[in-house]
Amino acid sequence: MIKAIVFDIDDTLYDTRPSFVQAFDETFNLNLPENQMTQIFANYTQQEQLAIAESNSDSDLKLSDEEINFHSLHHTFKNFDLPGLTQESAKAFADAFEYASNSIHLFDGLTTVFNTLTTKFKLGIITNGTNDVQLAKIMKLKLHHWFSREQIITSEDAKAKKPDPLIFTLMNRKFNLRGNEMMYIGSSYFEDIVPAKKAGWETVWYNSHQSPIADPQIIPDQTVKTPEELKDLLMDLAAQID
Repeated sequence: MIKAIVFDIDDTLYDTRPSFVQAFDETFNLNLPENQMTQIFANYTQQEQLAIAESNSDSDLKLSDEEINFHSLHHTFKNFDLPGLTQESAKAFADAFEYASNSIHLFDGLTTVFNTLTTKFKLGIITNGTNDVQLAKIMKLKLHHWFSREQIITSEDAKAKKPDPLIFTLMNRKFNLRGNEMMYIGSSYFEDIVPAKKAGWETVWYNSHQSPIADPQIIPDQTVKTPEELKDLLMDLAAQID
């Protein structure tokens, strides 16, 4: 029986696309149509996840965040035959993306969902990133109304980052629950679903980019593709608890 629901933040509880588009436009000034920007964002995200997976699967190939960003941009620019990418512009884009992420908002309807879930389950957050950056996002999203600092583990706290399953084990200990009593909801197959499954957790993949399942041996327990589907799933879970 699920007793705790734990969330990723980025691209799971809010949409990172507006920040990406703003940073891309400001950095590269290509004036691309909206439908193409949607495709570019999806391509960048998929390339980023592939780079993360490759970096974590090969002990001789450990990529930094800066290298992953450049790799993702390089493949995206090549796929769409776009000009203007350099190491310097890639770094400028990453900085602009981080700055644009200061203007973020929870998906519609999640306030009601969290108000309901907090009466039924223990709630938590596991997120990669520094305390300064991720806790600032939590405040901007007003998540502190439902998640105390004790319910949050950042990779800085854990001294390990997803996809290391250790960070999930630490949450088990924090909540004094077994893996099969925990559910994790995240947007990254490689960073969220794979390690959570390895830790014995139930998983929900928020797959808004409709990415393929890379390993048929590791299947999310449930998959949703829109904020509305995520909201409905969570409210259904709450309704099952007396």
